[in-house]
Amino acid sequence: MGGLIERAAELAAVSGLLSDALGGTGRSLTLSGPAGVGKSALVGHATERARMLGMRVLTACPTPVTSQLSHAVVRDWLAPLAREASPGNKPFDGPAAALGEALAGPGLDHHPWTLASLDYALAWLLENLAADRPVLLVVDDVQWADLGSLQLLDLLSARLHLGPVAMLLGLRTGEPVGHADVLHRVVARSTSVSPQPLSVVGVAALRADLGDAYPGTLLSAQEVHDATGGVPFLVHELLREGTAGGTPQTVVESLRHRLGRLGAPAVQLARTVAVLGDEASFDAVADLTAQSVADIADPLEVLVDAGVLTVGMWRAWPAHPLVREAILSALTPSQRSDLHRKAAAHLTSLGRPRQAVASHLLHTLPDEDPAVVELLRAAGEESLDSGVPDVAAAQLFRAVGETRPEDTDPGLLALAASAHLSAGLRTEAFDLWRRSLERTTGTEKRARTLADIGDLQMTLGERHAAQASYQEAIGLLTGDRHDASSPALRKLLARMGMARALYDGSGADLTEAVEDAVRQPQERDTHADRLLLSWAASDLAVRGHDRERALAFAGRALGDGALLAEETCDGIGFYVASAVLSWSDAYDENLAVLDAALEDSRRRGSVLGFATASYCRGFVRYRQGRLREALVEFEPALQMRARGWSDFAEPALAGATLTHLALGQHPEALALEPLLRQAARRAQFLSALPIAVAGLVRATHGDHEQALADYAEAGRLMGPRGDNASIVEWRELTAWSLMSLGREDEARATAEEAVRLARRWGAPRGLGFALRTLAQTTPGDEAVGHLRESLALLESADLADYAARTAIDLGARLATEEASRDEGVSLLEGAFRYARATDVPPLARRASGLLTRHGVPVPEGGGSPLASLTPGERRVVELAAAGYTNRQIAQSLFVTVKAVEWHLSNAYRKLEVTRAQLPDLLAQSRGESSSSDM
Repeated sequence: MGGLIERAAELAAVSGLLSDALGGTGRSLTLSGPAGVGKSALVGHATERARMLGMRVLTACPTPVTSQLSHAVVRDWLAPLAREASPGNKPFDGPAAALGEALAGPGLDHHPWTLASLDYALAWLLENLAADRPVLLVVDDVQWADLGSLQLLDLLSARLHLGPVAMLLGLRTGEPVGHADVLHRVVARSTSVSPQPLSVVGVAALRADLGDAYPGTLLSAQEVHDATGGVPFLVHELLREGTAGGTPQTVVESLRHRLGRLGAPAVQLARTVAVLGDEASFDAVADLTAQSVADIADPLEVLVDAGVLTVGMWRAWPAHPLVREAILSALTPSQRSDLHRKAAAHLTSLGRPRQAVASHLLHTLPDEDPAVVELLRAAGEESLDSGVPDVAAAQLFRAVGETRPEDTDPGLLALAASAHLSAGLRTEAFDLWRRSLERTTGTEKRARTLADIGDLQMTLGERHAAQASYQEAIGLLTGDRHDASSPALRKLLARMGMARALYDGSGADLTEAVEDAVRQPQERDTHADRLLLSWAASDLAVRGHDRERALAFAGRALGDGALLAEETCDGIGFYVASAVLSWSDAYDENLAVLDAALEDSRRRGSVLGFATASYCRGFVRYRQGRLREALVEFEPALQMRARGWSDFAEPALAGATLTHLALGQHPEALALEPLLRQAARRAQFLSALPIAVAGLVRATHGDHEQALADYAEAGRLMGPRGDNASIVEWRELTAWSLMSLGREDEARATAEEAVRLARRWGAPRGLGFALRTLAQTTPGDEAVGHLRESLALLESADLADYAARTAIDLGARLATEEASRDEGVSLLEGAFRYARATDVPPLARRASGLLTRHGVPVPEGGGSPLASLTPGERRVVELAAAGYTNRQIAQSLFVTVKAVEWHLSNAYRKLEVTRAQLPDLLAQSRGESSSSDM
């Protein structure tokens, strides 16, 4: 009880955490403070209390060594369960099955996890566990958790309120933290309690409580408090020492002195335990000290009696982090390196996973050992595959340091560069690639390295330097007699084209390579050929030239599923070809392609691939005018940003904002504007759409001057070749804002240029919108002609939402003339019926207002009952209506079963239906939309 003196507030906080979990609501609590203040004692009390209350307790205690292991917290939480459970059965069923197999087998490090897939598996498993009884997750010394674990804690802490899962964190302040931003987010979501040092009264109480244990102390409570600052651990140590030592730091020094008095065998044993960390089994300690287990029994007992070590379950560990620090601080760098190298050798001899061995090798001094290089390299590759690039970067950099600079393998340098780039360490990556290039001799290898450097320079915005790197790479290959038929040159050119198209919208001289690929029989197409064709299709689309040829290139690139099979649902080249289909208004073909990508994401368990395919489907639905369905697709994609999805997050934000604006959901659009502007700061080709949409948000709120500046920036980012409104409609939007500012001549000139370029590309949606824009700048019959042409184009392409907007503009003009009044009213009535059936309030209000102005009664009521559903509810309802079980829905959408049940219960309440009635309701709603005379 001594460690819990003056801890009433902390104990109440712990009690509240456990009570809430038992009541069905989880949350997190952080106990933070400096070393020795009593956090671990409170954590121990909480875990003991939780078990007494019948809760399942999963504990983890990271150390400086485990901070170099990927997902160590998950391993500590779940490995004991995995060893007892059968894979495929609860709790390790469904998405958690692979997690159980990994934990029961060689470990998480041997599985190619992504943050998204591991988070989903963990959420599924915890829901299974919590269905049986409430769960308490404990992470003591969370400041030493690895990045992968912190990212999972970040995601987990955001959804604890959904079930009876509580989380207790012990945070040691004053320590350097490698990933402070992630840790801060985790702690910010929790209730924080900071145990304070004991008062003099508290020290007196603790002194009295421990009187029998330390009967020889001559110190008063005031003297102890003055020397220790009231830190409970230091109070214990000083009372044990029996004499005043001055400041708390001198108390730490006293630990060193006391350890020295215990004799050389005890010192050697304590140092070995401190270095081994979690691996300090009795066998391991005996092996590293070249003794038998029987030989270490006496010094081990001495250390336990002295309060230096604690033992249990055939292993030992330091009694407190301060003890470990005191032990290690007495070691010279060479002594520490030697012990870590011995620990690594011991773990290797036992066949332990590479990651465990590598965590020790990271703390050794370079010794030019090829075996160390090989192991660290293999561990780094595993870490990259497991989605922990920060660990990979440290391991591979240490492998580089194990060799002399003149002997370093250029392939190892390139691999280390890739890891540093993935970890966001771009400057270090650039330096490593440059070093790799200096040591690379083969033509193709040098070209690949130069291409890596060019890709990195492009992401950094160093476009001229990137161009030089790409050209040097091409020069190497062409100088070595590689021509357009060379697979190496084709692959390089495709990669160069993709990078430049994505980041600066510029073209590359790939004509010869593309034409060579086109001339060959399609059955001979390789992956490089398909990437070239995908780039060529996007290049034509960006320039707004030859839509039919672009479509042909995109179709051949996709190759009846060949490109998806090669790239998987995570591949960029696949989605570039898919985008060309959308820009060309080939929506049905694109939906079929994206359905295959979604199926691939579900089969492979790729949460990130699911996000990208969903985002692309969202844009197809938006362009088709199926706005509610578009939001249903955009929502899960944007939710995946927290799980590491970033490839197309910027245009996904823009798509969601456009859909909110089209539905009149201005607060939602306004909330996304700062994110759009943040995305646009990257000043790349992909930033053009976000900044244009940010401008549209400004224009919607009357700030047309800012909107014009944003549209101009979008045009600049599209580049001198970016003349396709099917990608970004910045010219059309510019014309609308110019008209609002009364600058009619400028507006008309801009709109005419937009129509000219849209005709050149020939996609109905883009040309229809450009014509509608031009109509706003022209008077009388000329405007009516533009609107009639626009409406015919949009209706022929089955673009109902765009057609309805044009029909309202046309109807408004026709209804004012007696000769055309009936036609105008008919158009307005059709637009109103469409808007009401599909629940597009701005269209319905505008059509209704115009009809009322012309004396036409407007029917009341109507509208789809599905409009009351959130996007998430709508998505779940559609799958339930299709016959999916709750478990199948959860796995299809990468959510938990509880989330599905929550959405369905809300939907039943809003719609006032049962599950059996959902198919008829959906069919009726779709019938209303399709029966509209739009």
